[in-house]
Amino acid sequence: MFRSPALAALLLVSAATTTQAQEDGAFDISVGGRVHVEASSSSPDPALEERFEFEDGVDWRRARLVLNGDFLERFTFKIEHDIASGDVVPTDVFLEATPNDGAATFRAGHFKEPFSISIQQSSNYHSFIARPAAVTALAPGRNLGFMVHDRLAGDRVAWAVGAFRDSDGYDMRPGSDWSLTGRLSGLALDGDEESDPLLHLGVALSHRQPTADAVRLRGRTGVRLAPRKVDTGWLPADGMRLLGAEFLLARSSFWLQGEVLSAQVDLLPAGSPVSKSARFDAQYVEAGWFLTGERKAYSRSGRSFTRVRPKAPVPEGRGAWELAARWDHIDLTGGSTLGGSQQSVSLALNWTLRGNLRVLMNYVSTDPDGAGSVEHAGVLLHFDF
Repeated sequence: MFRSPALAALLLVSAATTTQAQEDGAFDISVGGRVHVEASSSSPDPALEERFEFEDGVDWRRARLVLNGDFLERFTFKIEHDIASGDVVPTDVFLEATPNDGAATFRAGHFKEPFSISIQQSSNYHSFIARPAAVTALAPGRNLGFMVHDRLAGDRVAWAVGAFRDSDGYDMRPGSDWSLTGRLSGLALDGDEESDPLLHLGVALSHRQPTADAVRLRGRTGVRLAPRKVDTGWLPADGMRLLGAEFLLARSSFWLQGEVLSAQVDLLPAGSPVSKSARFDAQYVEAGWFLTGERKAYSRSGRSFTRVRPKAPVPEGRGAWELAARWDHIDLTGGSTLGGSQQSVSLALNWTLRGNLRVLMNYVSTDPDGAGSVEHAGVLLHFDF
């Protein structure tokens, strides 16, 4: 939703910091953005076509503008908005402060909660058009709050913990309460050289107070226009705990990543007169290989995979070509809740022309339990600056 104060703040900060930078060089400002356009088609079995509405077409997946900056040697900020929907919607809008004595960094604003390696990884760097349904259903995304995070000596271990309130852009949702989320990750193998293995392990935990005493978990698989075929509906609940375990491995041109996630929901009597809680589980694993010899880069600050840079970018060379596959499973049936389950297999052929220009081609076969199957084909054009 459009908020004129947000746009005004963006313009004021840009003008003020640019002026100051010209005077004393104390500010460093950069402007960027991304454009993701997705085209997809679905072929469902007749049984599924009767139950769900499938769409084919082209969709503006993301269209974002971002202002990054740092000032006074210890403060940084990010102001990013998405305009793909036709409205001005805030994504990352936050300020960070890092003390000179090396203490932990403090962040406040609207940003991603520290949970799930797939969520932490930018959409600019994923090898598939959509994140796994396991993640979109059970992992929190961006919310209003504050967080403290740091990396220990040697960058082998990183941690983050924060308090958040469910929000829609700049507005807290009615009835939202504070939730606590934390993530701990470490490098079991620190592969500095291109041929050395790098192994990342991590865990995350979130204790949540459901907004307006209601929880809904649902997942979409494959492409943006696909319907959500597993859905708990709104469950009366007064608490929820999320647990996640993650890993990634990179060696030479091969990479592997996966997560196991679980949600324990404390149901109110209106939601289940039989049981007091319901548990939902999800998992995925994905792997890829660069046919042209690149290695998937790892960010020590973000603790996730980051940008791939072709050894021979277009037009000088042929760019980077990648083959990838994913298995994704989600089960939203627990206790007296019948949200359904599904598993899917995805195949990807990706062409990275340059570091900021890619074409992703995906095929996804999804099999909801007892409801037939559906095949999706999708193409995503990605450009960022």
